[in-house]
Amino acid sequence: PYAAVLLEGAKLSTQFVDLPTCWENYCPKNFSENYKGKISLIESFKDSSNIVPLKIAKDIGLKKIINLANLFGLGFEQTLEEFLPLAIGSFGDSLLNITNAYAVLNSNGHLYKPSILTKIESKNDELIWKNKFISKKILDFKVTKKLNKLLEKSVSEGTSIAASIKGEKIYGKTGTSDGNRDLWFIGSINNLTTGVWIGFDDNKKSSLSSGDAAYFWKKFISKIYDLKSE
Repeated sequence: PYAAVLLEGAKLSTQFVDLPTCWENYCPKNFSENYKGKISLIESFKDSSNIVPLKIAKDIGLKKIINLANLFGLGFEQTLEEFLPLAIGSFGDSLLNITNAYAVLNSNGHLYKPSILTKIESKNDELIWKNKFISKKILDFKVTKKLNKLLEKSVSEGTSIAASIKGEKIYGKTGTSDGNRDLWFIGSINNLTTGVWIGFDDNKKSSLSSGDAAYFWKKFISKIYDLKSE
């Protein structure tokens, strides 16, 4: 919804009302039932409001959001249907596809076809084959920049703060399903985007939180870049 509403011309400072709202018999709640009233787009993203993205979806239409998600490579393993909870992540997809979608914002708006191979060399270090990564430009610079500001704010001040590393610019977002069955964090630093998912194979509830996924991401990335994570 956030990418879609920015494409519709909204600004990061555009105001929305974050208060308990029902759509027919659907009455979602914010985490800890915390509501901020009048709130900017960037603040609603930082605080992971459920109400604001639902209002955005209702206003601009789910079809536009689904079309945009498809453009990002999402919604093919499980077809995205036009039902309102879709706006707050009520759909299933692989960690690879979701991470690759976030990588668009770390690739100047380009969607790359995922591949596990970069190149093949002989034992004498002679290049045998090099992968020609296929990409498609799907977002312009202005929208990409605004979305990265949302992600940066989420890590520096919001629900993804467990991934923050002093002195580093990190762009990321946590995600949580009912009963903490799925705990996500997708984060970007420098030219690397990495996704973390925590959950059980039998889909049972967890006592952890998406903050744990963000923290695991931080520990992993800190090892790769030799950063001080504490």
